[in-house]
Amino acid sequence: MSWIEFLPMVVVVSASGVMSPGPLTFATIASGSKKGWKAGPSIGLGHLIVELPLVLVIAIGAAFISSLDLRWISFGGGLFMVVFGFLTIKGSKEDGQEGKVLRLSGHPVTVGIGLSSLNPYFLIWWATVGAPLVIIAMDMAGVLGVGVMFASHIWLDFLWLTVLASLGSRGKKLGRFYPYFVAGLGLALVVFGITFILRGFYGVTL
Repeated sequence: MSWIEFLPMVVVVSASGVMSPGPLTFATIASGSKKGWKAGPSIGLGHLIVELPLVLVIAIGAAFISSLDLRWISFGGGLFMVVFGFLTIKGSKEDGQEGKVLRLSGHPVTVGIGLSSLNPYFLIWWATVGAPLVIIAMDMAGVLGVGVMFASHIWLDFLWLTVLASLGSRGKKLGRFYPYFVAGLGLALVVFGITFILRGFYGVTL
């Protein structure tokens, strides 16, 4: 796989996790309503403090399992992508999420750390959907490859959290289009999952 193929995949797969509704999404909107758009980058920093060590742990693990049959790694990662894709599509239809927003009084960085480290979906996403991306990056260029992959992912976190905080500061909601947007990301995740499986076992892509 070339970098031209890999980096767009990282961005799209990352978007499926970054932009899916969850505790951090609505906490950022709530925080933005009180602290303005600057709450977004602050929450992003807290998120990064949790996420970077997690990615490094996965990369270290990848160094030990690099001798394993990559077909099964591709299959496992692809299967989880398909499952999470369908769960994302299903979750996009759920209503009433705005009512779950908490009026947070803590510092945004603390909010980012707390809601990231205590979010099972976030941890499972990296252990399953994100792990194959780390493994591929490690295989392509070692630690440098992981750094490029992480940079291609983390900017989306900061951008999206800043947008959410900005919307919160203006008292706006994401609108009716958001569920469809999330469903589209879920569908993209399903497609990439199938691609991982086909590439691993048959050397072909969709």
